[in-house]
Amino acid sequence: MSRVVLDQVSKTYPASGKTAGAPAVRGVSLAVEDGEFMVLVGPSGCGKSTLLRLVAGLETPDAGTVSIGGRVVNTVPPKDRDIAMVFQNYALYPHLTVFENLAFGLMLRKLPRAEIETRVRAAAAQLDLAGVLDRLPKALSGGQRQRVAVGRAIVRQPQVFLFDEPLSNLDAKLRATTRAELIRLHQRLQATMLYVTHDQVEAMTMGDRICVLHDGSVQQVAPPLELYNSPANLFVAGFIGSPPMNFFPGTLEKTGDALRLTFAAANPAAAGMVSQSNHPPVSFTLPSGALRLSDLQTFRPSDKKSVILGLRPEHLFDARTLGSAAAEKPLPVLETQVEFAEPMGAETHLHLRHGAATLVARVPPGQAYVPGQPFPAALDLAHAHLFDAATGLAMIRFPAAASS
Repeated sequence: MSRVVLDQVSKTYPASGKTAGAPAVRGVSLAVEDGEFMVLVGPSGCGKSTLLRLVAGLETPDAGTVSIGGRVVNTVPPKDRDIAMVFQNYALYPHLTVFENLAFGLMLRKLPRAEIETRVRAAAAQLDLAGVLDRLPKALSGGQRQRVAVGRAIVRQPQVFLFDEPLSNLDAKLRATTRAELIRLHQRLQATMLYVTHDQVEAMTMGDRICVLHDGSVQQVAPPLELYNSPANLFVAGFIGSPPMNFFPGTLEKTGDALRLTFAAANPAAAGMVSQSNHPPVSFTLPSGALRLSDLQTFRPSDKKSVILGLRPEHLFDARTLGSAAAEKPLPVLETQVEFAEPMGAETHLHLRHGAATLVARVPPGQAYVPGQPFPAALDLAHAHLFDAATGLAMIRFPAAASS
């Protein structure tokens, strides 16, 4: 078994000079199943690389335990953890051929020559390196060098593969190609892999599950589509998805037997939710059965709660194109103006302004948009999210379109 388990792991780097000690990892608990491709994702400084180094044994936790294959390895040196790590820089020996780079670790372990030959050539065949085994690293492309670094990990046949942003040095096209190669490699090997990246596209396309980190803490662990469709909090909602989710600060209150939400558009960033719009607010009744928090069920008519509505760019539409569908299910509409458009080929990212606030809509390609032109943005509340403004935690996800 190559299951990796972190139990309440913490790490604080010591103070240096005038700099106070910085908590890098705060009580992280995470289980990576045998054969799973787990991606650790988050912004710079969130603790994802530190977490990987703790698993590798390059750092020692201040608290908690790290287990690999059912064995606690807190005091086990890296060479005895049966792991292989692929770094952002390829770390190849420039004076050794591809074959020698692949075989180097096996030779240090004094494996028989025949076994080394078998393992190296098998890895080279898997990674399409069989034709360059006699070349030096300087004669390889960036993608080939990265494959050599991966191959050096494969030949060790470890329990766990650790990848620390291995594609960051590649250009966009090569990054996409190498990403696909790593996915196919995992499908062939069925090995346990931990992969660190700040790129949400890599995270969404590669991981069986994704662990989102922020400020050293786990925000949510889930399969890619669950993260996208049911984010646990504002941070996950704003970090996962490109363009990011639009956020609208508002107030939730009880009117009769129903809960009513009133909001105005705001800047689509997880911080600074105060709307400066001069436009009239939008108000609508929550659909029946949407609530998830029990304390909202006991709302009194005098109660009010500050909340944030979240809506992804693909759920904002040009109200003028809805036709008869709008008559059957009328949607709230914000009167916005086009700020600028980003044609992406298969779609266009349309940046809109509503007073002093901005939002983004994902619209079909082919239409020209002029800055300043009116754009009535219809909000599809069937796919909206609601977050507690005080805690940032998800409150509801609307299961069906709200009534106007």
